[in-house]
Amino acid sequence: MRSAKQRTAKYNAKTDPVTVRRKVAAQLPTMMAAYAAYVDEIVPVEEAVRTVLGQEKVVGIGVLYLDFARQLWKCKKKYTRAALVIGAQSIKERWRARGLDDRVLKRIASAVFGISLA
Repeated sequence: MRSAKQRTAKYNAKTDPVTVRRKVAAQLPTMMAAYAAYVDEIVPVEEAVRTVLGQEKVVGIGVLYLDFARQLWKCKKKYTRAALVIGAQSIKERWRARGLDDRVLKRIASAVFGISLA
C-alpha cells in the first residue's frame, strides 16, 4: 500500500497543469470530431422541432420541447421497434407531467421521429 506521501506525489503529478494540457491536447481531435458528428445529427432534429413549434404557435417554453426531442433522439439511437415506442412513451409522460402539451409532444414524436404515441 502506498504511503500518504506517495499518494500525494502521484496526485500532484497527475494534476500537473502541463500534464493535463498535454492529455487534453491529445484528446482534442477526437473530441472535436465527436462533437461535429453530434451537431450534424442534432441540428436537423432541432430545426424540425422548431418548425413544429411554429406551426403549433408555441412560444416561450420551446426549449423544453427541444429537450424532449433530444431525449427522444437518444432513445431512437439506442432502441428499435417496441422498445423504442415504450421508451418514447415514457419520455412523453415525463414531459407531460412537467406541464408540456400532450398534443404537441405527440406531434413532435410523429413528425420528427416517425413514432406514434398514445
